[in-house]
Amino acid sequence: MRQALATALLCSASLTLFTPLSAQAETAGGFKLRPFVGIGFTSGGDTLQPVTLIPEGTTTEYQENVSAGGGIEARVGLALRMSGLPVSLRASVGAHNDQVNGSEGEKVYFRRFPVELQGVWHMGDRFSVGLGVRKATRARLTYKNVSYTDGNGDTQTVGEVKTRFKSSLGLVLEAEYALTPAWSISGRYVREHFKTEGSAPERADADHVGITTQWYFN
Repeated sequence: MRQALATALLCSASLTLFTPLSAQAETAGGFKLRPFVGIGFTSGGDTLQPVTLIPEGTTTEYQENVSAGGGIEARVGLALRMSGLPVSLRASVGAHNDQVNGSEGEKVYFRRFPVELQGVWHMGDRFSVGLGVRKATRARLTYKNVSYTDGNGDTQTVGEVKTRFKSSLGLVLEAEYALTPAWSISGRYVREHFKTEGSAPERADADHVGITTQWYFN
C-alpha cells in the first residue's frame, strides 16, 4: 500500500513538473517565421526631373517625369506571426526606382533602398492591416549620358551626375488580402519626404500610393 501511494505521489509530482515545462516550450516556439518577396508599382510625390524624349526617327517630343514617390518597388523580408494572437511583425528591405530611358543609352532615375518595420493586425485568414515606419536609404537622383542646352544655346552631354538626398522617417499604412495561403495583393500609402544634401537643402515631398503583390515561402 505504501509503495503504491509513493508511486502515485511520484507520478503526480512528475506531471506537475512536466506541465509548466511543456507550456514553456510551447511559448518559446509559439510563432511562425515566413520569408516573403514582393514587387509593385507606386505613384506620387513631387517631380524631381522632367525629361523630354524624342523617339528615334521622329521629331515628335513628349515628356516623362522622374518623381520622388513613383516607380517600381521590390522587397524581401520576414513576417513573424504570433501563435494564438491575430498579430504579426513584418520587416523588409527593398529597392525603389523611378526611371526614364532614352533611345541612345540616356538615363535619368531616382533610386532609393527602403527599410520597413510594420505591426500587422489579422482580421481573419485573408485580410490584414499593417502600420509601421520606413526609412529610404541611399537616395540618389542620377543622370547618365544626358544632353541639355546651356545658357549659350549649345548642346552639352554629361557622362554621369548624381544628386544625393536624405529621407525623413516615413509612415506606412498597408492593407493586404490573401488570394491563397502563399500569395497576396495589397494596397499601401507611404508618407515621407526627401531633402537634398548640402548647405542649402531643397525639400521634395514623396507621399505615394502603391499596389503590390507578395509571395510567402512558409
